[in-house]
Amino acid sequence: MASLNLEHINTITAKQESLWGTVSVSLSEAVNRQATLSSPLVTLLPLSELENTFTGKRVYGIATLQTTTAYTLIIALETTSAATLADIAVGGDGSSPPAEIDEGMLQVLQQVLFVIANGLAQAIVNTSGVECNVLQVEAHYDTLQPPIEWLTQDNLVRMDAVLHVDGSPIGALTVIGDERFGLWLAGEESGAPSGEGETGSAQSSPFQLLEETGASAQPFVPLAQAAPQPLPTGIDLILDVPLELTVELGRKRMFIKDVLELTIGSIVELDRVAGEPVDVLVNGRIIARGEVVVIEDNFGIRITEIINPQEQLVEISRRAVA
Repeated sequence: MASLNLEHINTITAKQESLWGTVSVSLSEAVNRQATLSSPLVTLLPLSELENTFTGKRVYGIATLQTTTAYTLIIALETTSAATLADIAVGGDGSSPPAEIDEGMLQVLQQVLFVIANGLAQAIVNTSGVECNVLQVEAHYDTLQPPIEWLTQDNLVRMDAVLHVDGSPIGALTVIGDERFGLWLAGEESGAPSGEGETGSAQSSPFQLLEETGASAQPFVPLAQAAPQPLPTGIDLILDVPLELTVELGRKRMFIKDVLELTIGSIVELDRVAGEPVDVLVNGRIIARGEVVVIEDNFGIRITEIINPQEQLVEISRRAVA
């Protein structure tokens, strides 16, 4: 395998406008605000300098992208930037960020990181025609640790951009990939995004690409409509891991004094209209909606909608502020 060098970095730099432009579109739709990413910078980062470069706790996601093979990326935000973005994601204006990144905020930020990863994957599809999917994103709030598979690499590719929301700078967003991903993105490996699919000036703007490529270029595709994707390698090892599935009819916020006044026969009005679909949650995270049915003497749920990542972000945000 060739070593990642400055020539590869220059090749990747030429693709930054398209990559960050598509991420901006995805993030804008997810938070319902105008998000832009500017001042892109690509650098070569030796693996030995990773921990010294990124000191202290921060919010970061470990994302797995599936193309011709699987690549692991790190998407990182400084704590203050992450807190501001979390406040915006739950409907705030960024002026009242949470004092700390708790589990609820980390779940919100995990969905934001998924949106960013999905935007990167979509940019690769738009500019090169190479199939690219996001398999998973795991969010962490800790000191940055490299994935185990990176430990055999010498150099990493680091891509930075400044995140703005409604014109106000939020902070730096950093995406780090290993040497294999850098070489692939630079067109050095088989099946890499060489850019041969680009034609004329139509490829000069990622926003124009999204409009011209039709439905397949949308950042989010409802899972019910998406084509089946092959299961990732090794998934059979965890297929028998039990998960808790919950069907939620509705919620109600009450004061302690009101709860203490509840007696047998009391009626609690929920925040759900009669006949409205109920939520289906797996391990506390909404994944679908459905309608209640009766199967012999038991209640059941008929799935009517699979929640896509964008809607999951909205629902998690709503529950975080409920």
